[in-house]
Amino acid sequence: MKKLITVIMASLLLYSGYVLGTCAAADEVYTTKTVTVYSGDTMWDIASRWTEDGEDVRAVIYRICEANGLASTDLQPGQKIIVPVRVQLNDANMMLAEAANNHL
Repeated sequence: MKKLITVIMASLLLYSGYVLGTCAAADEVYTTKTVTVYSGDTMWDIASRWTEDGEDVRAVIYRICEANGLASTDLQPGQKIIVPVRVQLNDANMMLAEAANNHL
């Protein structure tokens, strides 16, 4: 009986860690930056400028393509693209507070 309770408790503990990790990842907040493409720029170059430590550049490229409705990563000089930039939690709280103050 003790083994069964131990297994159930361990399973619940693992599951709760998974759920909390999933919720934290879903709470990401983004702001946008408008970037002008210059001759020689590639999507990889632009995405690399906005990639955080430990983040995969391909994830940033995906967000850029989604934000701009792009079917490919081909860019033209002079083109303006929107780059979703992840906001740190403290920055997000400050942005929300500023927005609330502006509406008062």
